[in-house]
Amino acid sequence: MHCQRHLFPLRDDEVYLNGASRSPQLHAGADAARQALQWREENSGMPIEAFFEPVQQLKASFAQLIHGREPDRVALIPAASYGIATVAKNLALTRGQEFLVVQDQFPSNYYAWHRLCAAAGATLRTVPRPTEGSGESWTDRVLEAITPRTAAVAIAQVHWADGTIFDLLALRRRTDEVGAWLVIDGTQSIGALPFDVERIRPDALIAGGYKWLLGPYGTGYAWYGPRMDDGIPLEENWINRADSHEFYRLADYRHDYRPLAARYSVGQHSNFIGIPMQQAALDQLNEWTPEGVQAYTATLWEPVVGELRALGIEFNEERAHHLVGLRLPAHLPLERVNQALVDRNISVSYRGDSVRVSPNVYNRAEELQQLVEALTQI
Repeated sequence: MHCQRHLFPLRDDEVYLNGASRSPQLHAGADAARQALQWREENSGMPIEAFFEPVQQLKASFAQLIHGREPDRVALIPAASYGIATVAKNLALTRGQEFLVVQDQFPSNYYAWHRLCAAAGATLRTVPRPTEGSGESWTDRVLEAITPRTAAVAIAQVHWADGTIFDLLALRRRTDEVGAWLVIDGTQSIGALPFDVERIRPDALIAGGYKWLLGPYGTGYAWYGPRMDDGIPLEENWINRADSHEFYRLADYRHDYRPLAARYSVGQHSNFIGIPMQQAALDQLNEWTPEGVQAYTATLWEPVVGELRALGIEFNEERAHHLVGLRLPAHLPLERVNQALVDRNISVSYRGDSVRVSPNVYNRAEELQQLVEALTQI
């Protein structure tokens, strides 16, 4: 893949290495929004099929991105926390069971489990990060922590702070052995890192839509496995009920839902501006493929890895290429680094003791070199 910067409104002097915080606006998404808004201005009403057909197309596109065979297992959600709260409502815990998370997990994938465990009298257990230089795998630590008391493991495919990749297939095998759920937060990976939902078989895969999925804020996706097929949604809205496309019969109340995960989609998910923007983004991602995105971002790092190590900067060996946490030497304060990068118009994030660098296909190799030069000068 060649650099795709021309598809985004980035200035030539802007070094945006912060895709894990928010994606720049894809031109195609903005165009889709403008077209939708123009249609809205020219048409007062909305045809019935517009509530359903674009949603089904979007679900199919997301299923394609994660290699899913059943688009009806996809629900449209407004945020990752919504999708996780939906799982928490349907995951029965009992006193004495354990629920596993990892150290410094993203808050939206922690608070719901904390409340659930407190209410059930279960234990929320945190698996710590391996010590530096130990050679120990974080995945192995999680595997060792899973016991017959484990009710569920909630984890990300990629740790949001430092880019550690977890072996989800190994975790699925182990959770299967003890009958535990596997809940995956894919917000920092889906769209940029390959994921095969049929192979990994999570009980839930949740992904916010405005980072690597290139969509607008307030959007997201959830894929729910068979354990969720007969569950209870967070809200009861008309469009998620069976035969809701028959508007003239909406007052003939139905107590059954549309197939599979449709019951879990947020109310008013047929967003007539948001859906076209999301569709444009997924069309582009399916053209690039997550494999293509990951391969491209790998090429950005190749020229600078040696220089970073020479500066005493550490980073995980088991890491993604689209999200990397750089651990600075102790004598180099983050405040000084932040000011120097701001002065050079280089955008990154800071998570704990790491500088989080998250490039995408709109970045150029010389931008990573500019980052290294700034760190060298400091």
